[in-house]
Amino acid sequence: MVDPDILLIAMVELIEGVRNLIGDKGANAVLRDAGRHSGPRLLESLIGHLPEVLEKDEAVRRTCMMLEELGFAKKVEKKDGTIHVQDDIFSDAVRSEDIEKSPVVYFLIGLIEGFVQFMSEDKIVLMPKEIKKGDMVFSYS
Repeated sequence: MVDPDILLIAMVELIEGVRNLIGDKGANAVLRDAGRHSGPRLLESLIGHLPEVLEKDEAVRRTCMMLEELGFAKKVEKKDGTIHVQDDIFSDAVRSEDIEKSPVVYFLIGLIEGFVQFMSEDKIVLMPKEIKKGDMVFSYS
């Protein structure tokens, strides 16, 4: 069986390859959309259909909990219109210290947006506020 860390590194390298092929803006848009599509599919495969549609705020709260439970980050906190992600799984796999420019950030944004939309049928839009390796803050509306 393949080591999950090796798969993660391969995924990050694939994402960086997309950036090299189509540029920063194109890669960010494609990876964000990929996250939006894969988030709901992942949740559906894990928990099936939700018995109720949640309010957007509750869906954001539960998304934070699920990201922690699924191991995407050690700590994900919703606070004052922001989502704070600490010790995420992607940061270490990005070779560059300047993670702010990596499309991996936009994949994570899309994943969060997809989780929320799956649970609430309401759209959420995240924007990077402060991005550092292992410490990301997104504002949302």
